[in-house]
Amino acid sequence: MVQHSANVMTPSLDRPAAIVVGLCGHGLGIVRALHRNGVPVIALEADTRLPGVRTRCAKVRIVPDINREGLIDSLIALAAELPASPKPVLLLTSDRMVETVGRHVGRILPHYKLAWGDAAERLLPLLGKDSIERRCRETGHNYPRTVVLEDLERIDEHLAGLRFPVIAKPTRPVSAFKTVVADSAEALAAARGRISGSLPVIVQEFIPGGDEAIRFGALYLDHGKPLARFEGRKLRSRPMGHTTLAVSAVDDDIHRLALRFFDGLEFSGPVSLELKQAPDGTQWVIEPTVGRTDFWADLCVANGVNLPLIEYCHQAGLPLPTAIQQDRRVWMNGERDPGALLWLAARQPGFLLARGVRGLFASLSDPQPFLLALGRFLGALPLRAARKAGRLALRRG
Repeated sequence: MVQHSANVMTPSLDRPAAIVVGLCGHGLGIVRALHRNGVPVIALEADTRLPGVRTRCAKVRIVPDINREGLIDSLIALAAELPASPKPVLLLTSDRMVETVGRHVGRILPHYKLAWGDAAERLLPLLGKDSIERRCRETGHNYPRTVVLEDLERIDEHLAGLRFPVIAKPTRPVSAFKTVVADSAEALAAARGRISGSLPVIVQEFIPGGDEAIRFGALYLDHGKPLARFEGRKLRSRPMGHTTLAVSAVDDDIHRLALRFFDGLEFSGPVSLELKQAPDGTQWVIEPTVGRTDFWADLCVANGVNLPLIEYCHQAGLPLPTAIQQDRRVWMNGERDPGALLWLAARQPGFLLARGVRGLFASLSDPQPFLLALGRFLGALPLRAARKAGRLALRRG
């Protein structure tokens, strides 16, 4: 099934199509960032329930799978329908997509421009969190003391060398949970129901500090040379690990740390590094992102650094757009965190007054995704209220 929009340009000799895989809020932001600049966009999605499927900024193609081997088959089938030259530019939106395409890169490169296609062998190991510690040792970055749990037996013995609290994370992308924080081995064992389906996991010492201590540095690289940069910081995550409020924050130290982490790998394409500042001012690596932009990529777009457009133009051989970081908008993921706007108004009203908010779905020129998301939110309010009342009743009882 293909949904055509009359407002989307068709590929031409000077403007090949951009193929965006995934129409979650992240993918929708990429589609809009390209469409606003005259790029013909085709978006692949498997979940017809997503608000992003309603966008008018892309030709939407519904496919059976966008994460595993079925994605490769869909991409090959799509390529057969497009002009052979110039090649369309492929942009991915999740680690699982990067992992799948990376394993089949030999089948993809004859048909698509893929920024990191010639570096897949070096890039894929960084998708596993169990490889980050080794990279930090190579580059001299701080990384919390870590152990890898292959099973959940004798947890207290495995964690004997760590100081509590600790944080557990899956080693592979897009697992059943994002993070679990525990202040004892017993507390971690009590979370085995969440963890057991995602083994092996890494467990590492938790760096003190809240969301506001987390910084990130994004780069667009050309064989290791930076063509664009952006730095920001989190204000709020719900749940831990999922950014729901973030702001632009130029930081030369974070930029240098990001450059050093990726130095020598000769990557091309978008990468980023997330770090946490400890109370003593030291910076500790949380995780890198490779082969794609982060979920908060629209924060960069809203503040003057259009990373998706830079990637598209670089791969299509077109002049790169100007990229000067500004402080115009706060980025908010209200889908995951409906209370984010109220929290911001109460805790950081200055951001609202000085910058305004860039939401996940809202757009006057592309209203349907927002209207669908809003309708679902309002429709779910009675159920949310009932659940909350039930939890309160249990506590009082």
